[in-house]
Amino acid sequence: MKKLAAIALTACVLISCEKASELKQAADNVESFTKAASNMEGNMAAAEQRREERRKRGDTLAIPYQELQKYLPQNISGYAAQEPEGTTMNSDMGSYSAASRRYTKAGADGYEEYVEVSIVDYNATAEMFTGLTSMWGANFSMEDANGYTKSFDPGFKDGIGWEHYDKNNKNSELSYGLGDRFIVTIKSSNQPDNELAKNIGKSMKLDELAGR
Repeated sequence: MKKLAAIALTACVLISCEKASELKQAADNVESFTKAASNMEGNMAAAEQRREERRKRGDTLAIPYQELQKYLPQNISGYAAQEPEGTTMNSDMGSYSAASRRYTKAGADGYEEYVEVSIVDYNATAEMFTGLTSMWGANFSMEDANGYTKSFDPGFKDGIGWEHYDKNNKNSELSYGLGDRFIVTIKSSNQPDNELAKNIGKSMKLDELAGR
């Protein structure tokens, strides 16, 4: 009987510990979500303030794509740069501007490898920028056997970052949100991680773009 009682007591302790651990994890999750929501709310308030400052000085339209093209890399080591592309659209509903450039090289297996860099100005479509980047400043991270997605700090003022890596296809994608206005995206194929994209980002004048 004593042995059975001891076993029962041990089981109760283990169950209690497990429940306590579950409760602690739940509390930690709530705290993390609360902190993330608070960060998002603060980021949105700061973003609106910056937009209001731009409106006061008459900066309400997207800049021409030719201006955006100046921020694209002229070359990337080991890749051949293609001609840059761009589009600017203006209407009563708003304005939109984008510039992009593709860089290519022959891969070891005979297939073309690439890097694509794009810049989009959402100055006149702030709601779209907010919708696309709402989680970027929330210290989000998720990883499984297929890859990972997480936010990161670009290391300069008015910048937020978002990265994704596809382990199966070895595709890298890195995005920067700048000044609550610009989104810069760097995509590359056949990569072991996102380091090439991060080095390309460091070579660009992203801090200058964020301060416009």
